Amino acid sequence: MNKIRSLADELREAIKNDGQAVPIKKTIARKQVPKNSNRPIDHLLESILAYELNGTEKLLIRLDDRTVFLLKQLKIAGSIDMNKLIAYSLQHFLSQHPELIQYIKENIKNIEL
Repeated sequence: MNKIRSLADELREAIKNDGQAVPIKKTIARKQVPKNSNRPIDHLLESILAYELNGTEKLLIRLDDRTVFLLKQLKIAGSIDMNKLIAYSLQHFLSQHPELIQYIKENIKNIEL
């Protein structure tokens, strides 16, 4: 926010000086994130990147525009493929909810062909 105010102040000064040009600094401030930090997101991203996507089955899934946009941004920011993230997320979800697998097994036994 200080960068914006300082730029506005420099422009005001330029206008006050009867149109005399005052050099304006062009700087872009970026947050510096330490590479060796132990943030939970770093551990998650490492887990996703380490996940081996070895399936051959292809599925057509439907995602909303916002999710696809986020997945594309993650591809650029973290080099994580959409398919790998979706497969990892589904595997993680199923491992966190074993009752769902048990429910499927019980209902398949009850199906009559």
